[in-house]
Amino acid sequence: MKTLIPKQITKNPRPVRSRGRVPHVPLSVIAQRPDDRYYSLLVPAVEEIDPYISIVSDARKDVLRITMVCMSIHECYLFAFGLPSNFPKEQIIVFGHDRARYIPCRSCGYGEKLIYHYELTVPADTAVEEYKQRILNDLNEHFQLDVNVQQLSIVKDSRPITTENGESLELIWEEQPTMIMRNNMK
Repeated sequence: MKTLIPKQITKNPRPVRSRGRVPHVPLSVIAQRPDDRYYSLLVPAVEEIDPYISIVSDARKDVLRITMVCMSIHECYLFAFGLPSNFPKEQIIVFGHDRARYIPCRSCGYGEKLIYHYELTVPADTAVEEYKQRILNDLNEHFQLDVNVQQLSIVKDSRPITTENGESLELIWEEQPTMIMRNNMK
């Protein structure tokens, strides 16, 4: 017996364009790739290209390659924690070093810009949580940081209230996710 499947209505497919060029892996990453099948690699960026993250599987579907290109330290951590790339920088607290070291101004022509390329290859059946934890461990070890995300209570607003003794102020609190970066040097 045959079961008829209803015909799906689809939109006309349109090619996806990436601002005029296809992202490529920088030569500084390719030159440093080890011969091992599974590895992690972190190198300083020397090229000035737009940042991107790619997650691809090889043709045999047995290796998963996660590549982060031209990423600042905080952007690498945002990916490892599963936070959006537009996570507010005001919600990142840095202890132990200059804030600009971890959250550089990309458009500023001055100062030390610490931008990196990171690549991790794992078996294709590796869970997302597992490879993100591996990335987090690599970053913590390389940068000697202890980074975590916490829900912190902050003052969102305030309003005056009238009491028997006069006026006072009522604070309105809100919980928000905050990334905390601490220097782990002993």
